[in-house]
Amino acid sequence: MKSKVYSGKTQKPKSITVKMGGKTLKAGVDYAFNCKGGKKIGTYTVTVVGKGAYAGTVKGKFQIVPKGVTAKKPAAGKKSFTAKWKKPSKSAARQITGFKVQYSTDKKFKKAVKTKTVRNVKKTSLKVSKLKAKKTYYVRVCTYKKVGGKQICSSWSKVQKVKTKK
Repeated sequence: MKSKVYSGKTQKPKSITVKMGGKTLKAGVDYAFNCKGGKKIGTYTVTVVGKGAYAGTVKGKFQIVPKGVTAKKPAAGKKSFTAKWKKPSKSAARQITGFKVQYSTDKKFKKAVKTKTVRNVKKTSLKVSKLKAKKTYYVRVCTYKKVGGKQICSSWSKVQKVKTKK
Protein backbone atom coordinates (compact mmCIF):
# COMPACT_ATOMS: atom_id res chain seq x y z
CA MET A 1 0.00 0.00 0.00
CA LYS A 2 1.11 3.51 -0.66
CA SER A 3 2.02 5.70 2.26
CA LYS A 4 0.75 9.23 2.81
CA VAL A 5 2.84 12.22 3.88
CA TYR A 6 1.98 13.79 7.24
CA SER A 7 -0.41 16.74 6.87
CA GLY A 8 -1.73 17.25 10.41
CA LYS A 9 -5.18 16.06 9.27
CA THR A 10 -6.79 12.64 9.59
CA GLN A 11 -5.79 10.49 6.62
CA LYS A 12 -6.68 7.06 5.32
CA PRO A 13 -6.45 5.35 1.93
CA LYS A 14 -9.26 6.31 -0.48
CA SER A 15 -8.80 3.12 -2.45
CA ILE A 16 -6.66 0.00 -2.42
CA THR A 17 -5.69 -2.56 -5.03
CA VAL A 18 -6.30 -6.20 -4.20
CA LYS A 19 -4.85 -8.94 -6.39
CA MET A 20 -5.51 -12.66 -6.15
CA GLY A 21 -4.02 -15.25 -8.46
CA GLY A 22 -2.79 -12.54 -10.85
CA LYS A 23 -6.29 -11.03 -11.13
CA THR A 24 -7.09 -7.52 -9.87
CA LEU A 25 -10.29 -7.61 -7.84
CA LYS A 26 -12.98 -4.91 -8.05
CA ALA A 27 -13.72 -2.77 -4.99
CA GLY A 28 -17.30 -3.03 -3.78
CA VAL A 29 -17.93 -6.11 -5.94
CA ASP A 30 -15.23 -8.59 -4.88
CA TYR A 31 -14.16 -6.97 -1.60
CA ALA A 32 -14.73 -4.17 0.89
CA PHE A 33 -12.07 -2.53 3.02
CA ASN A 34 -12.02 -0.66 6.29
CA CYS A 35 -9.33 1.50 7.85
CA LYS A 36 -9.44 3.79 10.84
CA GLY A 37 -7.84 7.02 9.75
CA GLY A 38 -4.73 8.34 11.43
CA LYS A 39 -3.60 11.86 12.24
CA LYS A 40 -0.11 11.07 13.52
CA ILE A 41 2.94 9.58 11.87
CA GLY A 42 2.71 5.82 12.23
CA THR A 43 1.43 2.53 10.86
CA TYR A 44 -2.28 1.77 10.64
CA THR A 45 -4.15 -1.47 9.88
CA VAL A 46 -6.36 -1.93 6.84
CA THR A 47 -8.88 -4.82 6.92
CA VAL A 48 -9.98 -6.30 3.58
CA VAL A 49 -13.10 -8.49 3.59
CA GLY A 50 -13.66 -10.61 0.49
CA LYS A 51 -17.09 -11.15 -1.02
CA GLY A 52 -18.60 -14.10 -2.91
CA ALA A 53 -15.92 -16.39 -4.33
CA TYR A 54 -13.28 -14.32 -2.53
CA ALA A 55 -14.67 -14.75 1.01
CA GLY A 56 -12.16 -14.23 3.79
CA THR A 57 -10.40 -11.49 5.69
CA VAL A 58 -6.90 -10.12 5.19
CA LYS A 59 -5.12 -7.39 7.10
CA GLY A 60 -2.64 -4.99 5.55
CA LYS A 61 -0.68 -1.93 6.62
CA PHE A 62 -0.91 1.75 5.71
CA GLN A 63 1.63 4.37 6.84
CA ILE A 64 1.68 8.09 7.41
CA VAL A 65 5.30 9.20 6.94
CA PRO A 66 7.06 12.47 7.87
CA LYS A 67 7.63 15.21 5.32
CA GLY A 68 10.87 14.81 3.41
CA VAL A 69 13.76 17.23 3.21
CA THR A 70 15.64 18.83 0.31
CA ALA A 71 19.34 18.00 0.06
CA LYS A 72 21.78 20.75 -0.94
CA LYS A 73 25.03 20.29 -2.85
CA PRO A 74 27.57 18.64 -0.49
CA ALA A 75 30.82 20.49 0.21
CA ALA A 76 33.94 18.55 -0.77
CA GLY A 77 36.79 18.25 1.71
CA LYS A 78 40.10 16.44 2.09
CA LYS A 79 39.06 12.75 2.01
CA SER A 80 35.65 13.94 3.24
CA PHE A 81 32.48 15.81 2.38
CA THR A 82 29.82 17.69 4.29
CA ALA A 83 26.25 16.71 3.47
CA LYS A 84 23.80 19.60 3.72
CA TRP A 85 20.02 19.92 3.66
CA LYS A 86 17.39 22.62 3.99
CA LYS A 87 16.10 23.32 7.47
CA PRO A 88 12.57 21.91 7.88
CA SER A 89 9.75 24.25 8.88
CA LYS A 90 8.92 24.48 12.58
CA SER A 91 5.79 22.36 12.17
CA ALA A 92 7.70 19.71 10.17
CA ALA A 93 10.56 19.71 12.72
CA ARG A 94 8.08 18.91 15.52
CA GLN A 95 7.03 15.78 13.62
CA ILE A 96 10.49 14.24 13.17
CA THR A 97 13.11 12.64 15.40
CA GLY A 98 16.07 13.25 13.09
CA PHE A 99 17.68 12.72 9.69
CA LYS A 100 19.36 9.87 7.87
CA VAL A 101 22.21 10.62 5.49
CA GLN A 102 23.02 7.86 3.05
CA TYR A 103 26.07 7.84 0.77
CA SER A 104 27.57 5.45 -1.75
CA THR A 105 30.02 5.24 -4.64
CA ASP A 106 27.16 3.70 -6.66
CA LYS A 107 24.68 6.30 -7.96
CA LYS A 108 21.82 3.77 -7.79
CA PHE A 109 22.66 2.91 -4.13
CA LYS A 110 22.78 -0.83 -4.89
CA LYS A 111 26.16 -1.55 -3.23
CA ALA A 112 28.61 -0.01 -0.75
CA VAL A 113 25.85 1.99 0.92
CA LYS A 114 26.53 3.62 4.29
CA THR A 115 23.98 5.40 6.45
CA LYS A 116 24.62 7.94 9.20
CA THR A 117 21.93 9.13 11.61
CA VAL A 118 21.58 12.70 12.89
CA ARG A 119 19.41 12.81 16.01
CA ASN A 120 19.31 16.60 16.31
CA VAL A 121 16.44 18.13 14.29
CA LYS A 122 18.11 21.57 14.38
CA LYS A 123 21.21 20.40 12.49
CA THR A 124 21.35 20.95 8.73
CA SER A 125 24.67 19.27 7.89
CA LEU A 126 26.85 16.26 8.62
CA LYS A 127 30.57 15.84 7.96
CA VAL A 128 31.56 12.42 6.65
CA SER A 129 35.30 11.69 6.81
CA LYS A 130 37.80 8.84 6.41
CA LEU A 131 36.87 8.44 2.75
CA LYS A 132 38.99 7.81 -0.33
CA ALA A 133 40.62 10.82 -2.01
CA LYS A 134 39.44 11.96 -5.46
CA LYS A 135 36.47 9.58 -5.33
CA THR A 136 32.91 10.46 -6.36
CA TYR A 137 30.20 9.87 -3.77
CA TYR A 138 26.44 10.10 -4.11
CA VAL A 139 24.48 11.49 -1.17
CA ARG A 140 20.80 11.56 -0.21
CA VAL A 141 18.89 12.56 2.94
CA CYS A 142 15.56 11.63 4.55
CA THR A 143 13.74 12.48 7.77
CA TYR A 144 12.57 9.89 10.26
CA LYS A 145 10.30 9.63 13.27
CA LYS A 146 10.70 6.99 15.95
CA VAL A 147 7.30 5.43 16.73
CA GLY A 148 6.98 2.47 19.06
CA GLY A 149 10.64 1.51 18.71
CA LYS A 150 10.52 1.59 14.89
CA GLN A 151 11.78 4.29 12.56
CA ILE A 152 9.32 5.56 9.97
CA CYS A 153 11.19 7.34 7.18
CA SER A 154 10.16 9.89 4.58
CA SER A 155 11.09 9.44 0.96
CA TRP A 156 14.73 10.13 0.05
CA SER A 157 15.79 13.52 -1.28
CA LYS A 158 17.19 13.91 -4.78
CA VAL A 159 20.66 12.39 -5.04
CA GLN A 160 23.56 14.87 -4.84
CA LYS A 161 27.03 14.18 -6.23
CA VAL A 162 30.37 15.19 -4.66
CA LYS A 163 34.02 14.39 -5.39
CA THR A 164 36.41 14.32 -2.43
CA LYS A 165 39.67 16.28 -2.52
CA LYS A 166 43.18 14.88 -2.29
